[in-house]
Amino acid sequence: MTNIRRDNSQSLSKAWIALRRLDKNDDRVIALQEVTIPKGMEATTVKQIITHSFGLNSANVTQTFKIRNHKGCLIPFNSFIPVNSKHMSYVLEVATVFQHVIPKPRTIAMTVINKTMRTRLQGVVRRIVRLEELFPQIKLRRHEKIYQEIELLNQQLRFLHKRMQMADSHSWMGMFIRTPMW
Repeated sequence: MTNIRRDNSQSLSKAWIALRRLDKNDDRVIALQEVTIPKGMEATTVKQIITHSFGLNSANVTQTFKIRNHKGCLIPFNSFIPVNSKHMSYVLEVATVFQHVIPKPRTIAMTVINKTMRTRLQGVVRRIVRLEELFPQIKLRRHEKIYQEIELLNQQLRFLHKRMQMADSHSWMGMFIRTPMW
């Protein structure tokens, strides 16, 4: 926990910070120190000052640092950390990244995947076998359909041929002569 006391000059902040390493077996406070933080500093600089005062490596990527107040609430690393006392100090928690994450077992078992893939494969095989059985019938049906369409076209052609012959047999010569109506 970090206790911060303000100097009379108002340019420095002093906080009491207790260091605690978060392990599954050990939850004790290791050290308690008073840390002076200059006003107007950036968050990264404040973090470096706090970690340097406890002799920690702030550049370590596998560690995370958290500051909590006496109620357990997180406090941001900045130069405006409120003043506190030695008895109500802030806690600096040092934990490794993903330390408290418990991996879940696989949600999809390989047996389920194997069963679904086997079912899909059997369905495809059944469809292929059915098509192979029907192939001779499909060929015959296709030939029959083509034959029916050719017969229909032949009928239409015969009909048109008869009409053309009827049209050729008529003479157009005398149709346009005017005859009086009365």
